[in-house]
Amino acid sequence: MTDTEHNRRVALRMLERIAEGVIDDELVTPDVYWWVPGRGDMSRAEFSALVEAFNGMHRGNGRMEVKGITAEGDRVAVEAESFFEFNDGRRYNNTYHFLFEFRDGRICCAKEYNDSGYAAATLGLL
Repeated sequence: MTDTEHNRRVALRMLERIAEGVIDDELVTPDVYWWVPGRGDMSRAEFSALVEAFNGMHRGNGRMEVKGITAEGDRVAVEAESFFEFNDGRRYNNTYHFLFEFRDGRICCAKEYNDSGYAAATLGLL
């Protein structure tokens, strides 16, 4: 398996794990950081706290559906759509573009572009 194919598989696995509410240490470097709209760069601990807060809002039945993927060297871009049902019955269905950057076969930087207006309105942040 090439490095590019390995990175592609790791990126897809990371999306599965995020939908499960887990940041898998085997998939990321110790110094990994995320960039999220409206928040900028976030450490692993900060991003984990964000994921945990979101986990408390839904029924644990979420998934990320991959719409497209492009992998080249140490960069993997993924278009995806989320499907979650909140505890109060509302649905959360956002669109994303993730850019994962790799170092030594693990994610060292993740950039998550999403419909931040939809996220803010749906999550009550407006």
